[in-house]
Amino acid sequence: MDFDYIDSDEGLRDFCASVRNDKSCALDTEFVREKTYYPLLALIQIATESRQACIDPLAVKDFSPLVELFENPDMVKILHASGQDLELFHHVFGAIPRPLFDTQIAAAVLGYANQIGYADLVKQVCGVQLDKKYTRANWAKRPLSEGELDYAMDDVRYLIEIYHRLRDELEKRGRLSWVEADFRRITDASAFEQNDAELWKRLKGVQRLKGEALNNADQLCRWREQRARERDRPRRWILKDEDIVDIARFRPKSHRDLQQIGNLGSDFIRKTGDDLLRVLDQAAQIDRADWPRQPKFSKLNDNQQALADSLMAIARLIAAENDIALASVAGKKDIDALITGQGESKLMQGWRHEMLGRQLQAFLDGETCLRSVDGRLVIERS
Repeated sequence: MDFDYIDSDEGLRDFCASVRNDKSCALDTEFVREKTYYPLLALIQIATESRQACIDPLAVKDFSPLVELFENPDMVKILHASGQDLELFHHVFGAIPRPLFDTQIAAAVLGYANQIGYADLVKQVCGVQLDKKYTRANWAKRPLSEGELDYAMDDVRYLIEIYHRLRDELEKRGRLSWVEADFRRITDASAFEQNDAELWKRLKGVQRLKGEALNNADQLCRWREQRARERDRPRRWILKDEDIVDIARFRPKSHRDLQQIGNLGSDFIRKTGDDLLRVLDQAAQIDRADWPRQPKFSKLNDNQQALADSLMAIARLIAAENDIALASVAGKKDIDALITGQGESKLMQGWRHEMLGRQLQAFLDGETCLRSVDGRLVIERS
């Protein structure tokens, strides 16, 4: 094997000491979450310029040497589609690897497919076709086979090469500062602090609720989240989304009323019914002024829709000029938010604003216009 398998505190301490002065560090994880609220960290893959290793978090107890690497400001941490890994590191270690370089974000800014997968990026940049043999492996079982470990290591083997290739191209095209702003934003610890008051917004079917029903759903979501954390079980095992919506709408006042809600079994009602009714009673005590409210998104009128079509045309032109997939830059919701002023548009933030948002605003302000020249659409100063 061209990598180490680390399953002791001493082994991790020695490995981290040996790579302390390396300038870059590729990271990935394998985790299991099917039966728990919190993900079970099952494997950590790490590669630097000098060494590579699989770290067994089920055997290692003292992760302080790894946390020191995470916090080393002179070592770039390279991940692909880093969101879940960062959330996991924040939960398990209370630390976020910084400074970060996310190869998926960098690739998008350079014109690769929007949200390109790691295997596709490896093939395009390194010319290597990755094996998918162990895609469905159970990473929590022990021992892991040499084949499984070697497969897991593929997730970091090529990241340093990809990092250098993408970073060089970003610098050449003057876009490195664009992604660095995104990297700082996604490694802000506040991004991983859950706001229970926002839970209802992720509820499937919540768009059908308003007023008292929405307030009920909000309180039921908070109760479910607390119960899921306490029991370390998936939310859906506590109460499914569709059941929350039905309970919130029908506002049952007794076990008999709960029995009228089709998906709730008698055993579930016997064990949990009193809790649900208590939550609904507490919801009824909340002042109407404090009820959650659905965001007000008005349907675009004909004039606004024409503007949206024009802005999307400009977005297509500019995305093509910059060799970036349109989906990586802007979507319909971003354009609509820009026109109506309702909700936040990512087009007014970071590199998207620098590249595209300014020009869209200039069009809205009448400073530019669209013209057809020799069968081509062009943007001109008014």
